[in-house]
Amino acid sequence: MLDTYLRLDRDIWLAEKVAPAPSLGHYLARLEKLNAEIESLSESHDVQSPHLSLVPGLPQTNDKRELESEEAIQRAVVELQINNNPKNAAEHEEFIANLTRQALKQWKLRWLTRRKQDTEEEVAKLSAAVQQLQSLYQQLDLLLGEVGGMETTHSELELQLDRARSYRDTLYGGELAWREAARLAQAAATLARAGRDSWHSLDNTTNLVTRFRVATDCRTTVQEAALCIHTAQVSLPAAMFPFCTLREISALLQMVDYIYTDLQIPERYMHALDVYTSFHKRASLLSNWIRQMMEDTIKKDVQDVDHRIMELTEKLSNERANIIRQQVIRTFLISTG
Repeated sequence: MLDTYLRLDRDIWLAEKVAPAPSLGHYLARLEKLNAEIESLSESHDVQSPHLSLVPGLPQTNDKRELESEEAIQRAVVELQINNNPKNAAEHEEFIANLTRQALKQWKLRWLTRRKQDTEEEVAKLSAAVQQLQSLYQQLDLLLGEVGGMETTHSELELQLDRARSYRDTLYGGELAWREAARLAQAAATLARAGRDSWHSLDNTTNLVTRFRVATDCRTTVQEAALCIHTAQVSLPAAMFPFCTLREISALLQMVDYIYTDLQIPERYMHALDVYTSFHKRASLLSNWIRQMMEDTIKKDVQDVDHRIMELTEKLSNERANIIRQQVIRTFLISTG
């Protein structure tokens, strides 16, 4: 019996270290938000696309999927003779921007779907971990139920431990949100740097196919970086971000709509380079700020409550083990007469 108790006690301690219950709650909430956002975007994704028949020289098509693709934008750039032509680019910038918005929505939908799939995998793993922990609790309760002397000896200690665990779960929920925001901000800084570098490399690039491909790379990396930061902001609604505010991100995403025409107009190309460079710097500062906030506040609180739980768990475990040991000795003495 003592060996069984010690094994269960160890397994429960190991299972509790990863805090599966608050983690599961965090990912279930994230999944709910993703489902709502995907549904909303899917509904708005059917917005009427611009009519190609309104643009001189561009063949007419009714294929909405084609209009939302990079191929449609590239074809429009070719047919409208926008490449390296500032005048034509300015004249048709709204049409190209509408095509780009459709492609951006399509890409955002793929990004959200990918996050949903990752979240569903985490939910499945954490659900299994929570069920395993509950099974261990049940086995422990059955074992302790067979041992006398447990009713009053540990009641106060168990209450203290339950309160500490409840507080820890609350802290873990907050820490998980900050930890996710930190990962997203770090990813945003990396992506923003890649987007800035792609845009900078276009300064000396003249080939149409290469220019379009690199501009598209810049568009997708900057958009993903902005989405990462926006998601981090949503996950921490009470935090006031000192860098990359919602207003900044909104302005950045609006600018990305015009990326293919900004590329053709020298002064706007340079302005965009300044914006993308600034975005990378501010995303990096935001990443550092979030990490520092975690180090200065949340991490210390979590460490303190973990230490308290460890102390209470060890004390309760030792007392239970002593009672079980005494019970085993009494049973042995009785059986040997």
